[in-house]
Amino acid sequence: MRALTVLRRICSCCIRSQSLYACLLLPWLGLRDDFAASSSAAPWQMALRGGRGKGREPVQPRQHCREQNTRPQCQQRRPLLALRAGILLSAMALRTGILLSAMAACSLCGCASFWDDITSRDFKFKDMFKPAPDPLWVIRNSNDGDKKSKALRSLKEPLPNGGSQQQQDVIVKLLIQSATGDPQPLCRLAAISTLQHFKDPRAAPALIEAYERASDFQRDRPEAMETIQEQALQALGVNGNPVAVDLLVRILKAPPGTGPSGDKQNDLNQRICAARALGHFPQYQAAEALVSALRSEQDVALRDRATESLRQITGKDLPANAEAWADFLHKSGNEALAKKKSGGKSFLLLTQWNQRSHD
Repeated sequence: MRALTVLRRICSCCIRSQSLYACLLLPWLGLRDDFAASSSAAPWQMALRGGRGKGREPVQPRQHCREQNTRPQCQQRRPLLALRAGILLSAMALRTGILLSAMAACSLCGCASFWDDITSRDFKFKDMFKPAPDPLWVIRNSNDGDKKSKALRSLKEPLPNGGSQQQQDVIVKLLIQSATGDPQPLCRLAAISTLQHFKDPRAAPALIEAYERASDFQRDRPEAMETIQEQALQALGVNGNPVAVDLLVRILKAPPGTGPSGDKQNDLNQRICAARALGHFPQYQAAEALVSALRSEQDVALRDRATESLRQITGKDLPANAEAWADFLHKSGNEALAKKKSGGKSFLLLTQWNQRSHD
């Protein structure tokens, strides 16, 4: 009887809030007549209950169970109503529990795309527990940008994870095609984000090409072009292949307004991204470009980023002063040793400092 009481209260609240779903459930629960006399019912609710309509007589509510002649019949109905109410509440509790458990599990596992999935217009509750479609099939056959980008982000490098060289070639080829030629910027960004973690030697040249071919969107969607370029520069730093140093140094040293877009603010943003990426390359060319930026630039954000990258390269905590960094790199007969760790192994990097950078 407690379950029946709770359900009656829920349905009463739904009736007052004009919930069509609750009104459709009332006949199945045998509760429609208990609310027939509700003075707050809307006309559409009265129609559901068989109320007044065109050319129809109003339906008189049945007499309540208080009358002595109907008490035995009402008492016979109560167990059935309680059973139906219990079944409905159990089903509602089960679905709510499953949904909350799934949300909690995904949040604990760091599933960043879970909220995007459940808020998508294509989301269906029954699809939550179905296996995800093959990402390669989605990339090749789907025209949905959201689904393709999700599939691109889900790809892992086969060789380090026990895959074959053939699988490696297939996936790298798909990522390169998406990063450099996909008509949807969202898919290009997804492919770039995945490629940055690949150690395949084809990844870094593909990221450089993705940066250069972002100009495909210059006329129609310049904001997309700028976003792709900045993401590609950051991905080159994460990837860590030294072939990217030339491009990063060239962008960092380029005067404002001389970039592909001709926009000074966009060029500054790209230079900041290049300075950040150079922090992953403990090389003379990278350090020289960063110190040169400290010497010539007045923008606070660029100077701070160049200083952080120098600290990352050398392991020294010096201020944002070009002369202090130059003196450090000139010590010990124009040679400076910087220690870094890679894959658990330490190595010494000999940085040659050119005296001409002091001029």
